[in-house]
Amino acid sequence: MQPAAIATRSREVLLEQWRELLRLRRDVLKTSDIEAIHDLRVSSRRFRAALGLFEPWLPPKSAALLKKSIRKVTGALGALRNIDEALLFFRLHTPAESVSGYQLRYILAQMRGGELARIEKALEDFDHHRLNRMVRKATAMLEEDRIAAGKTFSLPTYFSDTCIKLYQPIQDLLPVATSREQRESRHALRIAIKKWRYFFEIIQPVLKRDYSSILGVIKEYQTILGCMNDVAEFGALCSGLTLSRREQTFVETTLRAEDELLLLKLTELIAQKPLTYTFPL
Repeated sequence: MQPAAIATRSREVLLEQWRELLRLRRDVLKTSDIEAIHDLRVSSRRFRAALGLFEPWLPPKSAALLKKSIRKVTGALGALRNIDEALLFFRLHTPAESVSGYQLRYILAQMRGGELARIEKALEDFDHHRLNRMVRKATAMLEEDRIAAGKTFSLPTYFSDTCIKLYQPIQDLLPVATSREQRESRHALRIAIKKWRYFFEIIQPVLKRDYSSILGVIKEYQTILGCMNDVAEFGALCSGLTLSRREQTFVETTLRAEDELLLLKLTELIAQKPLTYTFPL
């Protein structure tokens, strides 16, 4: 692998992810579409992951400001995303004759309008023109000569070392993840797996390698752990609402049953497809 080609593709990946983030921002402002909101949140996380990966060769102040600005976008989208997912979840898990489920969805739908207005303001305040100049200037620093001068090892070696560091918490957390009481460990595992997935998605086009096999397994883990986190978020969201006792019972019973089902799926996945370290170069 030629260092110059790797540096060029690294710049391309950063710029492509930035353009996708800006495109999704425009889509959300135009449509307020549920999928666009979710995609923008994921895109903002993925771009921050790319900034973190290439941070050793980026201007420190620019990298810090970019991550801070993008983190605000990620945070602003969180509450609305949880409301939308909760609406979908309770719609799918509510019997047709359930009055409690209908009332809960009505309350959540009323909340959505206020969150959407807050998000629109946050996205309109997002100084994309200034940040765009900053991104382009920062990515220009990813040059072969600068990388070679700033580090004593190659980018492939750096990627390999980074992959090991990202996998370590996964290795530590997997053995306890199926214990019913280990909710915090599963939450930490979800975050660690998500970071590992972003890493592979970022370097795949950079190194021109096919990581689809490991990514497929990672996505299976992330899907189950993500749903378990959603259940926890739905519980926290509903705990802040003024609900009748019947509605509270409906929420608690529904979420408890879903959590048990997901824990069983996670246990089966770990047994059938162990998530082992791999980084073929």
